Amino acid sequence: MPEQFDFITLGETMVRLSPPGFQRIAQAQSFDFQIGGAESNVAINLAWLGFKTAWLSRMPDNPLGRRVVSQIASHGVDTSGVRFVPGGRVGVYFIELATPPRPNRVIYDRAGSAASQMTSADVDFDRITQARWLHMTGITPALSASCRAMTADVMRFARDHGLIVSFDVNYRALLWSAQEAGRVLEPLMPLCHYVFVAHRDAMTLFAAPEAPRRAAEVLRLRFGCDVLVMTLAEAGAIAQTESHQVEVPQPFKVPQIVDRIGAGDAFDAGFMAARVWGLSLEASLHYAHAMSALKLTLLGDLAPFSKDELDQLVAGCSAASIR
Repeated sequence: MPEQFDFITLGETMVRLSPPGFQRIAQAQSFDFQIGGAESNVAINLAWLGFKTAWLSRMPDNPLGRRVVSQIASHGVDTSGVRFVPGGRVGVYFIELATPPRPNRVIYDRAGSAASQMTSADVDFDRITQARWLHMTGITPALSASCRAMTADVMRFARDHGLIVSFDVNYRALLWSAQEAGRVLEPLMPLCHYVFVAHRDAMTLFAAPEAPRRAAEVLRLRFGCDVLVMTLAEAGAIAQTESHQVEVPQPFKVPQIVDRIGAGDAFDAGFMAARVWGLSLEASLHYAHAMSALKLTLLGDLAPFSKDELDQLVAGCSAASIR
């Protein structure tokens, strides 16, 4: 079938409820309603950058499920491959935003959601063949045994049909143990062209070395992916290939961080976009850092910024003479 989408993603999107300002849930008389899901965040961010994107999932056929999907579609993401099912529920997560010394607090209410019961029968495989690049994350296989099997099926199918496949480990300790996550996720890594992993997760899940450069080298070889991208929190990120390693410190300072949720998804989107634009690994890390920094200035999971805005930020950084 003809290629229609630059990127396609698959996963669960939840309702995000947060008390206004920096209130605690115990104080709140109302909640801000937004949506959040790693895979749909990436699809939305890429749509804002000018790409044709699609998102697949399994959602309940009720007003809340329809609301979530329509909100994703409002950003220009194709949602026509979403399967609506009778019954079930939309997952919800609550977040208390805070400033130091009080940490942010996340409470999940997602058990038994429609998306957590996805199987390969729920997936529009024909739509996947119409895309150039598939992106998935480690959150989906954390949801259930059926989601684990489905994730593997989708990634193998995409790889067999010539798509670029990327995967963000995106470990969530509230969903499963590090031991289980490492055991389930490692067999998926050889299916990937690009793997994104935080250094802290690399050590926790895969016993990677404490030295980041060595950790990136070891894991890229162990996983067999083309490129391993290792994030180092505020220190920057590393891109490791078979033949060389590129390290780019975070050049964009954010004096006042508004909301950290979704910064990793913004990083992924910036990197993936830059690769499709034909930029080098070094340049792609600069764009990833820029997109992540922009996200930190906004409430919510999303980074709704245009390519022009991203270009301007990168061009304004003296370290980013990268074209």
